[in-house]
Amino acid sequence: MKKLSVLGLMAALLLPVGVVADEHEAPPPLTDVWAMVPKAGMVPQFEAAVTEHMAYRAENDDSRRWMAFTPVIGDKMNIYLFRACCFDWADHDAYGEESEEKGFGKNWNENVNQYVDHYHHYFNKTDWENSHWPDEGTDGPYYGVTTWVIKEDAPSASSEARKQMSQLAKEGGWGEKRGPWVWFHQIGGKDKLTLVAPYSNFADMAPPEQNFYAFAAEQLGSEEKADAMFADFSSGFASSDYTLWKHRKDLSSPSDDE
Repeated sequence: MKKLSVLGLMAALLLPVGVVADEHEAPPPLTDVWAMVPKAGMVPQFEAAVTEHMAYRAENDDSRRWMAFTPVIGDKMNIYLFRACCFDWADHDAYGEESEEKGFGKNWNENVNQYVDHYHHYFNKTDWENSHWPDEGTDGPYYGVTTWVIKEDAPSASSEARKQMSQLAKEGGWGEKRGPWVWFHQIGGKDKLTLVAPYSNFADMAPPEQNFYAFAAEQLGSEEKADAMFADFSSGFASSDYTLWKHRKDLSSPSDDE
């Protein structure tokens, strides 16, 4: 488990992308997440219907921008993910009223739902304090996502180690060297922790000369301290997996410059 977590964390943090400013007011923490699987043999119909639905949302001034993703590397390749960020709990009440008034749910149910086999619905809560992400976001277009299932009796040392790793990365300039990262906690379903990092292309996924473990050992002053920190981190999780997602612009809400 220690090796899985270390490799997963390093894999998600090994990318040379952009400069990030952390000294700003953080956005609201919540993201609305819908995962769904099209019915067998109906992917073309599903994608065509989603494209039309997103156009309907744009024509009716949807206040949220929905970003669509499909997996490139991972265990389950037939999933479509739709995400809208960033809001507070009260904002979601207001959005529910907007959605009802503008008929977003009705339009989806009449035109897209017939092609969907099943859904999953979650919120993600962003840990902005321990993340390093551009104000303007990124457009990947690839996103490496490492997900850990949290143990029911996870020790507090695991959470503290995660914070320590994040602060070491910030203080040591890891973001400026290798690029952004963002942490999420899943609300709904299993208790999960997720780390996301963007890639502009597959070349960005090549390991750098210094990986995050070596970086952490350098910052802490010894490999023994780095081993202890990673062991504490790993102690909080039952399992982990890694998926590479691609942003599907063709299935997303149109951006402001389109």
